[in-house]
Amino acid sequence: MSSIKQPPWHKPRGSPPPALTVNNSLTKKKEEFIPEQGKRVSWYCCGPTVYDKSHMGHARAYITFDILRRILEDYFNYDVTYVMNITDIDDKIIIGARHKHLFDGFKAENQTLSAALIQQVKEAWSKYVTDNLGEYDEGVADGWDSFTAKYWAGEIPISKKKKEKGDLYVKTGTKTLGAIKEAEAALAAGKTGDETAAALLDNSRDIIAAWLDAKDGSKITEQKLFRDYAAYWENDFFTDMDALNIRRPDVLTRVSEYVPENIEYVEKIIANGYGYEVDGSVYFDTVAFGQSPNHDYAKLEPWSAGNEGLAEEGEGALSKKPQGKRNPSDFVLWKRSKAGEPFWPSPWGPGRPGWHIECSAMASEVLGQKLDIHTGGIDLAFPHHDNELAQAEAYFDCHQWVNYFLHAGHLHIEGQKMSKSLKNFITIRDALQQHSASQIRIMYLLHQWDSVLDYGAGSMTEARALETTIHNFLANVKAVVQEQSGPQLFTGAHNHHQAEKDLLQTLETKQALIHAALCDSFNTPLVMQELRDLISVANTYYQDKEKAKQRPSAQILGKIGKYVTKMMRTFGVFPDANVEIGSGGGAAGGKSFDDAVMPYLQVMSTFRDNVRELAQTKAEAKEFLKLSDKLRDEDCVELGVVLDDREGGKALVKLVDKEVLLKQREEKRQRELEKQREKEERARVAAQKRAEKLAKGKVPPSEMFKDEAGRKEYSAWDEQGIPTKDIKGEPLSKSKRKNLEKEHGKQGKLHEEYLAWKATQDQ
Repeated sequence: MSSIKQPPWHKPRGSPPPALTVNNSLTKKKEEFIPEQGKRVSWYCCGPTVYDKSHMGHARAYITFDILRRILEDYFNYDVTYVMNITDIDDKIIIGARHKHLFDGFKAENQTLSAALIQQVKEAWSKYVTDNLGEYDEGVADGWDSFTAKYWAGEIPISKKKKEKGDLYVKTGTKTLGAIKEAEAALAAGKTGDETAAALLDNSRDIIAAWLDAKDGSKITEQKLFRDYAAYWENDFFTDMDALNIRRPDVLTRVSEYVPENIEYVEKIIANGYGYEVDGSVYFDTVAFGQSPNHDYAKLEPWSAGNEGLAEEGEGALSKKPQGKRNPSDFVLWKRSKAGEPFWPSPWGPGRPGWHIECSAMASEVLGQKLDIHTGGIDLAFPHHDNELAQAEAYFDCHQWVNYFLHAGHLHIEGQKMSKSLKNFITIRDALQQHSASQIRIMYLLHQWDSVLDYGAGSMTEARALETTIHNFLANVKAVVQEQSGPQLFTGAHNHHQAEKDLLQTLETKQALIHAALCDSFNTPLVMQELRDLISVANTYYQDKEKAKQRPSAQILGKIGKYVTKMMRTFGVFPDANVEIGSGGGAAGGKSFDDAVMPYLQVMSTFRDNVRELAQTKAEAKEFLKLSDKLRDEDCVELGVVLDDREGGKALVKLVDKEVLLKQREEKRQRELEKQREKEERARVAAQKRAEKLAKGKVPPSEMFKDEAGRKEYSAWDEQGIPTKDIKGEPLSKSKRKNLEKEHGKQGKLHEEYLAWKATQDQ
């Protein structure tokens, strides 16, 4: 064996990468993220209560958590198990299902407008305004006009908190009363058809439904009614989530499917000394729990623990204060069902799980007695999330069930807090009519995930501009890479000079800064700024090369393009690259090769036919240019192809998302139409002014002061028609005479212009 040995190897010192930290609501500060089991992350997210359309408040939470989930899964490569619940048993669902069932039945029975129907709506209206506004004026129904006038004038004493609901009640009452008056007018005119009846009922829907529910809600016994109602809105919710490119949860739990687990959970809490029964309902003993040396109640918001108002809101609209409740802050674990409410058998009688218990029970059933991450909207922190923590820690008799609690910030609409209960919200569908899912997601990325996000024209304008910047850059890079993808001419000289070194160094610097920003509690606003700066530097490099007629480095530009694409895909701005299962082979979009290329071949064939026709008819050169422009501006756009004209006559070919191009083309057309409208309006105004000017110039200057008004003011004129004396025969002052001479001179020019115009008209 040879005695010659390798020299010593020196281990690199390196520099430690930054640790991932997250803003933890349990400490109100950034904490290093340390999962319980290596790279495995257990994550539970509070899902929606499905009883109405999804709105931008839902999007605030679920886009936010989708972004964080993607960063953990696709950037930091954690193995995340993401569990989300669907609340399909809830007072809002019960009320919504009953209202819909009763209203639909009432509407089916009343398809003709009649005095009796109007009287019923009046009765419903009177009950509604009295129940909701009677505390301010007992005679509110009889003196509605006077009451509303005082209300909007600020003369009704009402607290700021109640004012928001008061506004809703007054607006709803006013709308229905207007519908009643319109119905009375229609009836008087003999219009009694189904359309007039439907108009009255539809415009009074909320009031009529509440009136019917008060009378007949307790008579509903069909349990399937509530499940079907929730199932409809659950499907609607996921349709919206899919449209926003939000990944589905790994495990979806519905309360209705976990009732036995909920019951077992409540039983153990009672056995551990933290629950008690009152008249068929079970309550959590917050005082007993808080006095335990191993437990703390209201970890997230201890200052809210005594807030009875917040606690009552968490109990639901159908709950009544029980007589045997031990402490004001105690909350319901199992709720006794009354007539007209869904129920399941339990040791305490027929009832249903309370709102808070479902999350504790289902998360524990799927993920066990320790959660790495729990997420939800900040408005759920107390009482919902604090009660969740208390229940789970009482069940497991542990001190810490969740290690990291992450709360998405509030959403404001143009500076105003959004509220579904006040009907002050924008649905996701409405938002997607105005903006693309990627634009909305970019807007979210431009704001810190746990701070207030103001959704409005300004924030969306910034998002659209950044989206355009990203798409244009990637299209340019793709074109450069494609252009240089064929055999390259060997020159004996490299293409990695100082400009290329600087560009590569910029990429490496930005990658490090972006990594640090993501480690700093997912600081996506900073990430987006760094990406914007990187694109700006790369664009400048490319433009400098173009001006100097030098070949840009397709390798470095391509590397930057791949990195930007990776980050956009990581954030969910771009769809996932490949099919999730299998190789994903075959042509793009699952089409056959023939189907994929045929649209391009048809455009090429049509262009060739048109060129041949122009050549055969010996058309002028400008006709060929028009045909070329049509290919660039219309035909290629339909295919997602951009032809960028460059100096030297050779166009740069870029493949861009077809929908993006069509939208940009439509926006351009709208801008051009607006410019044309503005131009036509300017021309109209100018023509009107000219017409007025010509009409004024029709009068000769010698006659301008001799009209009816002039003869009431003056009594003598010189040979030019300029007044010399006033109506009393007194000579005019020098200053007056001077002003009249100026007017006379101006009229002389106007008259000359008029005569010249008239001469052209007479020819």
